[in-house]
Amino acid sequence: MMTVAIRDKYVEVLRPFGSLEDAVNLALQRYAIEQVTTKIAELRRRDVVYQEKYGMRYPAFVEYVGRDETFVEMIERTISKTWEIDLADWEFCHQGMQDWTRGLSDDSSSFHLPG
Repeated sequence: MMTVAIRDKYVEVLRPFGSLEDAVNLALQRYAIEQVTTKIAELRRRDVVYQEKYGMRYPAFVEYVGRDETFVEMIERTISKTWEIDLADWEFCHQGMQDWTRGLSDDSSSFHLPG
């Protein structure tokens, strides 16, 4: 548990609405949800850029580059010689979306956010 100083003007405004601790916890929860949804939206935007660039979703791309040398050669010849750098970032985006979404969808009173 952490102690946080709250400006008097906010204490006075919130006091008539009940427990100050409950109000602050609710405000922090809403702020955390807002931050997480912003993060997910940014990762999703980057994911879509890669989907458009390579013409498929991340799981399919990983499968193809892992088993089809002809596909890899075609990617290097027609789309990007640095596809492996894209793949690393795409994996970060894809996994990040899953992790942040999972943390957000946990019980709202104890949701866990990835580091």
